Amino acid sequence: MGIDSIIRQYKNSILSISEKIYGYAELGSQEYKSSKLIMDELQKEGFIIINPFMGMDTAFRAEYGVGTPVVGILVEYDALPNGHSCGHNLISAWAYGTAMVVKSLLSSGKIVVFGTPSEEGIGPYAGSKARMAASNAFKDIDFVIGMHPDDRWAVGSKALADSEMEFIFHGKSAHMAASPCYGINALDALVTSYSAINNMRDWARSDRNIVVGMVIRDGGKASNVVPDRAAMEVDLRSNSSIFLKKFVEKIKKLVNGISEGYGTTLEIKDLMPVYTEYRANHAIDRILYEELAGIGINPVNIDELDEPPNGSTDEANVSLVVPTGHIDMKIGTGLPGHSDQFREAADPHRAGENLMLAIHAASSAILHLMEDRKSLNEIKTEFDEYDQ
Repeated sequence: MGIDSIIRQYKNSILSISEKIYGYAELGSQEYKSSKLIMDELQKEGFIIINPFMGMDTAFRAEYGVGTPVVGILVEYDALPNGHSCGHNLISAWAYGTAMVVKSLLSSGKIVVFGTPSEEGIGPYAGSKARMAASNAFKDIDFVIGMHPDDRWAVGSKALADSEMEFIFHGKSAHMAASPCYGINALDALVTSYSAINNMRDWARSDRNIVVGMVIRDGGKASNVVPDRAAMEVDLRSNSSIFLKKFVEKIKKLVNGISEGYGTTLEIKDLMPVYTEYRANHAIDRILYEELAGIGINPVNIDELDEPPNGSTDEANVSLVVPTGHIDMKIGTGLPGHSDQFREAADPHRAGENLMLAIHAASSAILHLMEDRKSLNEIKTEFDEYDQ
């Protein structure tokens, strides 16, 4: 039995998983229905499930097979407030389908499917792959494959390092007109901090690709009352995680000084682990490229493009600890990420055929690497020599 016939055998299940998760549209750290659905389907196929995994209720590790080599397949299933506008429902179905094909044709070795909550950075499990990477979840994995929907077919990945935090200013309320001198205006401290952070862009060299995003979460309750609490969320990104950590510390010191000057008390919350920059494994991505080309797709090889990264993902943290390859699956043209248009394109009724092609290419590449020790050694050698 070949890859195409196995995909046909599981096609209805693949599409059903994607459709149900598309409908659940659960926010990060709340993906109870989505994660359970995938775990149940994998368990039916003989996978051994570990859940909760690493202290996260909606994370899991699912294993099938014995011995080596061991492939890791990454699953994402969190949505955004406007639904699956990043297409993670397709990632879930892709991972399940790829695991089914590899399981059916595997002669030796092990498949490990990692259920990874809150890639979008929402809730207590934000950046779960970063947490897993830091806790040695991938120490027994030889290589990892990830996938993401996009507006083009591609292999490889680039990503900005990313850090998100919340600044909460605590002041003292008073009547805005009659007795403002008895209050401490938390919103004034926030607004000054907002402007100061924005002006810090000039401190960074242009080649660091600094991105600064800010939003005010709380600005007070009434215009005639001195705000005693104000909060803003800040998102800082750069193409260097080393530089980003310095930038974050500088911003925190800056805001702390402003808070002291206004007399407010400052509370700082880190909202997620730092997402790192991506370490592409060119050897894996070349094989993925060849497999896509073999089924009539002409993908872009991002590893070979001279274009800066423009997004962030906790898959990047995985790429620093284990050789990682990546496929981008086309679901439309000119789609802005996290938009309603992207959500509509991620409907499995529209993206189903390309989903099957992505499963074919990924499973074929995985089987190639698990059966060809020379190729497996090449990806490991590239990974080990990266910093030398």
